[in-house]
Amino acid sequence: MPTKERGVLIGERTAVRMARATQAVEASAIRNQRGRVPAAVYNPGVQRARVTTAIPTGTEASPSSTGKVRLKVRDAAGAWGDGEEVQVYNDFTMPASLPVGRMVRVAWIAGQWWLVSGSCS
Repeated sequence: MPTKERGVLIGERTAVRMARATQAVEASAIRNQRGRVPAAVYNPGVQRARVTTAIPTGTEASPSSTGKVRLKVRDAAGAWGDGEEVQVYNDFTMPASLPVGRMVRVAWIAGQWWLVSGSCS
């Protein structure tokens, strides 16, 4: 029986199978993307982003889809930098559009980036 001190022994064949399975997942394409892009192994859920094209108000029945944001990513040193620019959907009814330059939070939901947090003031 494995214990915290002894750990678990993995045979060479099992290790090779695990490595191949991991490589296959990392090399697979994300659905609904325009090109072949490696799948994200870690999805942080909500990501920081800066508005690059104003995000208009929307509703649940008719979400807006003309806004764009540039995702913020952390490098190995922990510094924040610019990532890719992506289209963002918005189903919030707001008093005004979110202007260019505003920081927001977006999440990858059902194959699309959706606005989850932003301030109009």
